Formats: sequence, C-alpha cells, structure tokens
Amino acid sequence: QNKRVHLNKDELKSTSKAIVTMHTLCCNENKGASELVAELATLYQCIRFPVVAMGVLHWVDWTVSEASYFKLQTDHTPLHLALLDEISTCHQLMHPLVLLLLVKLFETEHSQLDVMEQLELKKTLLDRMVHLLSRGYVLPVVAYMRKCLERQDTDISLIRHFVTEVLDMIAPPYTADFVQLFLPILESDSIAGTIKPEGESDAVAEFIAHCKANFVGN
Repeated sequence: QNKRVHLNKDELKSTSKAIVTMHTLCCNENKGASELVAELATLYQCIRFPVVAMGVLHWVDWTVSEASYFKLQTDHTPLHLALLDEISTCHQLMHPLVLLLLVKLFETEHSQLDVMEQLELKKTLLDRMVHLLSRGYVLPVVAYMRKCLERQDTDISLIRHFVTEVLDMIAPPYTADFVQLFLPILESDSIAGTIKPEGESDAVAEFIAHCKANFVGN
C-alpha cells in the first residue's frame, strides 16, 4: 500500500510567498537597481529558498546580458552581481551555475566600455569568483584561472589580482589537487616576482616555500 507523502503546508506557504515577493520585485519595471538596493534585506531573505535562487540566477543572467547594463552601472559591485554572491553563500549545489555565468560575463567583449572600465569590470567579476572559492568551490575556479593564464588571452594584471586575493584568504594545510593547480600559476614567468610583498611578509614566496617543503618531491 502506497503511503501518502506528508507535505509541510507551512513550508509550502513560506516558499510560495518568497516566490511571489521576488517575482513582484524583479518584474517591477519602475524599480531600477538603486530602488532594489532598498529591498536588499528582502531579496536576501527570499534567496534562501533554492527555487527562488534559481529564478534569480536566470533573472540576473538576463539582466546583465543586456548590452547597456554595465555602461549604466556606477557602483563598484552592481546589485545583480552582489546577488550572485548571496546565491553562492546559500546554495552549494548552484556553485557550478554561478561560475558558468561569471565565466560567460568575464569572456564577453564589453565594447561599450573603455579599456580601463573593462578592466575594472573584470576585476569585479574575479572578486565574485574569489567569493565562490571562499564558499568551497575551489578547484573549478582555480582551474579556470589556470586556463586563462595558459591561453594568454587575459590581461596579466587580472591574474595577479586573483592570485593576491586568493593568497590573502588561504592558509595551510592545502590539498595536493589545489597545489597542483595553483602553484604553476605563481611560478609562471608572468607572475613570479611581479607581486610586491605587503609589509614584511611575502605571501607568494611563503606559499611556494610551503609547497616545496610539503609537496614537491614527496
């Protein structure tokens, strides 16, 4: 005899309420990004529901893919990209989808922006990737940056920025897989010796020394 699955109606209510709230906010054409900032707490609350987060991811993709989107942005981190950070924080299973979108944006030619604006935008996108890495999606993010270095199609200052940000947030012990991907980036001719040490500590030299002592030749 098939037992009927018991549904928690209260849970269903809160999910459908979050869907309706988010739909109202996202589809209100009178609300620009600056008006949505006022609703940030509500947006973040709704994003906790996986089904809402998936909808927001598609909405962000659609919104930021508009040719003029980044031209009109004045904030260092546009609201829609900040929402991607929140999705990364709340939903581990959506990490691959967030990275796919970030890679797509990173590789898009934003010809409406001047060279410096394009670099700044790419830095902002890299910061989102670093956030994704900090939430546990480490190897795919580092593997992508390694690919960028090998293809030689990415401004080297961006790769230096990525390396600096990552070194700033990691600490041993490291896995062999991580070292295998990250160490060659640091040892490449275009990176080695180009990142200035902050104060007395040289994060690049320390990481390389740690890897040599613990991994190389083991």
